[in-house]
Amino acid sequence: MDPLTHALVGIGIGALSGEALSPYNPIYCAVVMGSVVPDIDIISMLKGDLTLVRNHRGASHSLSGFLLFSLFTAGVLMIDFGGSFWVYFLWALAGTFSHGLLDFLNSYGISLFWPISNKRLAGNLLTLTDPLFFIITAPLIFVYSNPYPFSYIIIPLLGFYILLRWLMRKRAENLLKKQFNILPGKEKIAVLPALKGTASWDFLIDKPREVILGTFNFFGKTIYNTFSLNKKDPTPVLLKALQTAPGKFFRQFTSYYHAIQWEEKGKSFVKLLDLRFKIRSDFFYKITMVFNENQHLETAYFHRYRQSIPIYSRYEIPMPHSHKAAATTEKASSSVEQNEPEPRTFSL
Repeated sequence: MDPLTHALVGIGIGALSGEALSPYNPIYCAVVMGSVVPDIDIISMLKGDLTLVRNHRGASHSLSGFLLFSLFTAGVLMIDFGGSFWVYFLWALAGTFSHGLLDFLNSYGISLFWPISNKRLAGNLLTLTDPLFFIITAPLIFVYSNPYPFSYIIIPLLGFYILLRWLMRKRAENLLKKQFNILPGKEKIAVLPALKGTASWDFLIDKPREVILGTFNFFGKTIYNTFSLNKKDPTPVLLKALQTAPGKFFRQFTSYYHAIQWEEKGKSFVKLLDLRFKIRSDFFYKITMVFNENQHLETAYFHRYRQSIPIYSRYEIPMPHSHKAAATTEKASSSVEQNEPEPRTFSL
């Protein structure tokens, strides 16, 4: 979710205090700071885009991160304003929790239990930037002198909207199950918010020999941009690729992925596709790994839409930037499920 929406939700929580909205009110300072400070991890982009992808919504979006940020915020405000440390702490904690909840509810997810686990958890209900959240919360700015009564309207409205999104997803899931004749217990479906459009939902259907992907428009009840990815048994090279540093990173980054492996000019190529964020028939996040004839990893590239970022090889030798290697024609395919030995495409 965008920083402005996080801050507006924080203001809505602060309005429950019954005090007027003011930048000089330590309660609002605590809750708004708490609601935006977890995104401080974006400073990791100073070390490169790949570092940002690795760290964003990691430690700063965990329970331990929320506690540390809240303690720090309360300490700063107590020094500046005086008053009760624990009162500031609780308001800041409410802000950080609201941030974590909103980010959990979209498909990018958060590493809630870091450092115990780096696995991202996601609710798959909201788009990365949801305009309705802004529309619902923005009126608080105009009633700054007495936002208290409005907070009891706005916060339930946000809860109702989240419930409505859940009902929309369930309805879309049921309709897609009928449309594609999904066999209970044998085939799986995942429905996620599309990158664009609050009424659009992307779907993944895991069939025995293929994965069907497409987009469903809720109001028009139409299905479009449908295509499939073939599934084949994993090869030794593919299984090894999943245990490399880039492979492990990608499997922690997303639970919905598809792996493709092909041979060319004596080398083995493995490409991992993040199925969560689809752009027509392409995907926003991908990783390509190149292995030599001895099945040693030579090169790896992380792809973010049209941008390719070289990753260090297993020998810690920097690789030159090359998009051409990553765009080689895919000739064979297979898929695996995260943390499972048998070949599947994604886990639910």
